[in-house]
Amino acid sequence: MASYALVRSAIFLLVASMYFSASSGVSQYVLATICGQTQNQETCEEILQSDPRTSSADPPLLSLISLQLAMKRVDRNFDAFSQFRDNTTDPALKIAFENCVTLYQNMKDILRADYKLSQQEKYDRITDLGQLTTLAYNCENGISSSILPTAGITEDMLLIAQTAVYTNSFVAGS
Repeated sequence: MASYALVRSAIFLLVASMYFSASSGVSQYVLATICGQTQNQETCEEILQSDPRTSSADPPLLSLISLQLAMKRVDRNFDAFSQFRDNTTDPALKIAFENCVTLYQNMKDILRADYKLSQQEKYDRITDLGQLTTLAYNCENGISSSILPTAGITEDMLLIAQTAVYTNSFVAGS
């Protein structure tokens, strides 16, 4: 029984080494595997590769990178919607933007909790990243004006959220 566990561990390490190596980090195959599940594979790969650590990352670091990138985007969007709220004179838009600020605060809370789980290498417990997509859609759908740049903000958020979801799903399975 002990030899079975040893053989199983050796096979896992061999397979994992095909995807990650100490010298090369994340391979194009891994990026394609992760990002091929998103709406836009090329953008997902660009998102992950925007962090210079990705090229030499192991799975735990790749998880952290994806979450950090999502946190940066959420922080920027939170600030943008706060500014929109503070600068509008339209009462309906002020309410809609306040709703977005609240939704983005919820995203911050989710990402902070998931980042802690990633630091603890509890990837199988990172299950709520999909809520980022729902919250971003809820924000966008609550804004009635089509003249605002919020659609682009939402699209970027959705792509970053998908990148984090599929990265952490991959890491949990590796």
